[in-house]
Amino acid sequence: MSDRLLIDTNLLLVMIIGAVDGGRYIEKSKRLGRFCVEDYDRLWELVAEYKEVWITPYIAAEVSNLIDLDRYAREKAFEIARGIFGIFNQAPTSISEDCKSEFFIDFGLTDSSIINLSRDFDILTNDQRLWGPLYAANPDSVIPYIPVKPC
Repeated sequence: MSDRLLIDTNLLLVMIIGAVDGGRYIEKSKRLGRFCVEDYDRLWELVAEYKEVWITPYIAAEVSNLIDLDRYAREKAFEIARGIFGIFNQAPTSISEDCKSEFFIDFGLTDSSIINLSRDFDILTNDQRLWGPLYAANPDSVIPYIPVKPC
């Protein structure tokens, strides 16, 4: 286990939307149908075990594009995202380097960068498609997350 944790997009989205009004919007988000308030709590417990928590600019961009709430809840989610993005560390990325990765064609920019970063970070993800390449790159760095459902 490393001291540094990198959180994937969907789980960071749960942590942000879950912070709005005690988690009531998790189940209202079309993107988060498999998650519930218990996942929000569990994710923050996992994060608390690490000295450093990291995201990439790609993950932050995806999260901000996936906030699918309206009016008040959307505004709150973006305020929370702003705070979290400002607190978590930014992992080193380079578009020109990340798109050279052997994983870019099959996984795209965000996920191929996560696979490459698994050499230096523990990776918290629920993306089962990523698990194989992550385990191949660094089996000790993978923290597969299974949603609590049914809640």
